[in-house]
Amino acid sequence: MRKVMIAAMALVFNMFLFSCSDDSVAEMDSLYDIQATEGDDGNTPPPPPPPAK
Repeated sequence: MRKVMIAAMALVFNMFLFSCSDDSVAEMDSLYDIQATEGDDGNTPPPPPPPAK
């Protein structure tokens, strides 16, 4: 009987892990404005110096 109760409690607990939102993945991806940059902090590196004459 104890194993049945543990299994039932696990089943009820797992039901709370599912999300009930109906947001699509495309809507969620549009929240993040991702732009390609270089470097660890997201700053673009400066242009190379002009060639020496």
